[in-house]
Amino acid sequence: MQDEQQDRIRDRAHAIWEREGRPEGRHTDHWLQAEQEGSAEGVEPVASAPESPGDDAAPGTPGTGEDVCPTCQGSGRIEGKACENCGGTGIVIKGVAGG
Repeated sequence: MQDEQQDRIRDRAHAIWEREGRPEGRHTDHWLQAEQEGSAEGVEPVASAPESPGDDAAPGTPGTGEDVCPTCQGSGRIEGKACENCGGTGIVIKGVAGG
């Protein structure tokens, strides 16, 4: 049941991301918006934007940005299941070189 909820939220967050022109650095915003939209439809939200094993840092950490998950190539799925590296989002948080 929890996996199904996360799948629905991930799909909704992905659709929001695409609808907004695929902006970088908005993963957490899109996840939370997807949870809120699901709540309005009577779907119980799961824990807030999960940090994934493939993340270098928490979302929103200065000096980081979103990147396509190298394990699932951004699909969020491997063999029909949520990718364990990105938690099914298709996105990981990586350090960004600069300065």
